[in-house]
Amino acid sequence: MTRQDRSIRTGDVLLVEDTPSLQMLYRTVLRRAGYPPLCANTGREALEHFAEHLPRVVLLDLMLPDTDGFSVMSAMLRQSPETRVIVISANGSISNAVEATRRGAHDFLVKPLGDLRLVSAVANALSASRRRAGRAPLANRDMMAVGDSVFLGRSPAIRRLHQQADAVANSLSPAFILGESGTGKCACAEMIHARSPRAARKLVVLNCRGQVASDIETALFGKDVPDGPPVCGALAQAQGSTLYLENPQDLPLPLQERLLKILDSGEYTPIGGGAAQPLDIRLICAAPRDPRADGLTEDLFYQLFVVGLHMPALRERSADIALLAQHLLGRIAQQERKNFTHLSEDALDMLARQTWPGNLRELANVLRQAVVLHRGPVLTAALLEMPPHSPPDPTCVAPPEEMLAGLTMAEIERRVIEAAIARHGSSVPQAARELDIAPSTIYRKRDAWEALKG
Repeated sequence: MTRQDRSIRTGDVLLVEDTPSLQMLYRTVLRRAGYPPLCANTGREALEHFAEHLPRVVLLDLMLPDTDGFSVMSAMLRQSPETRVIVISANGSISNAVEATRRGAHDFLVKPLGDLRLVSAVANALSASRRRAGRAPLANRDMMAVGDSVFLGRSPAIRRLHQQADAVANSLSPAFILGESGTGKCACAEMIHARSPRAARKLVVLNCRGQVASDIETALFGKDVPDGPPVCGALAQAQGSTLYLENPQDLPLPLQERLLKILDSGEYTPIGGGAAQPLDIRLICAAPRDPRADGLTEDLFYQLFVVGLHMPALRERSADIALLAQHLLGRIAQQERKNFTHLSEDALDMLARQTWPGNLRELANVLRQAVVLHRGPVLTAALLEMPPHSPPDPTCVAPPEEMLAGLTMAEIERRVIEAAIARHGSSVPQAARELDIAPSTIYRKRDAWEALKG
């Protein structure tokens, strides 16, 4: 063992292998080589060890008794992108290796493992991890909070969210996540699913926003196709798993009523006919604010909103901005192949003074722009270009009076609606909130306008 290898601490290497004989063999080989590993038998146990120790290298068997190894790897890399994951598989197919690499694996090993190959893979991964840590002296992974990057921090708001998410993960009750755009609602749902008893199956995601009624109906409930296989909807895909339903308030009322009936009965009828089957899904929904204000019926609200979680806006957790920025900078620099190591104090001060209406997404956008346009290693305030957040021009709310002369009421209405949609980046629900009308009204009017074109 070299002098450098003596710096290996307990927790730097995590071995995830459910076969007792193989776990004992790999552990013995690694310990003799100077790389004593922590060991886990299941995906859940692996994620718990990972959250506590943030290991530099993970040896991960893809076939685990409680979950899919790729899901475990994804959860780990979301929490700590610098960790090197070595995937172990009894299936040495090219497709498995390609998939592992695509998902971020550092190396791919095929069973049975030779002692030399195993030790060499871990040594190389530790070396790569050490080089990465050397380039990022301020990126102290021990400061990271448990969970996905959106959960990094020590602010009261994020600590409360983390406790609630942990409690929700162990329940099967429907949960509803509220939060502004860019706060990480989807990442929160992914984390809850990854820590739940349903983690072995893939999370099914469906966003109801911006879709015409027929498309969202097919996406949610499925559809019979004449002379072809039926289209499987999200409800069927999520059997035995979790369905993350974003913006359910945008569902047309008939579809809300249909969904409510299914949830009330606890049964659904598969597309193509057949007997009704028990509905075995866990529902997690999300919306920017109270969905009843945007069209969700009271009855469906009480079915979906059993446990509520609030994703804090970035301005509500300003104490976390420095940690989040350092973490995001490391991830972005790695993606862009740039040698940025940390942010200067003046850059952190500048970021802390912003209001961040776009939240984490806006913060990542600002950092990425600086990384793309400049060289490192230090990101200073001079390299940051902050987006303007001036209040909207009141003359843009509606066309000036002189532009309305000679127009019919229908034409005026169309101009006002289209202007509102443009102001909100093509978001119909946000335009509907500004105009105090239901999103379905706008969709119906747009369909009518398209029909007139034909």
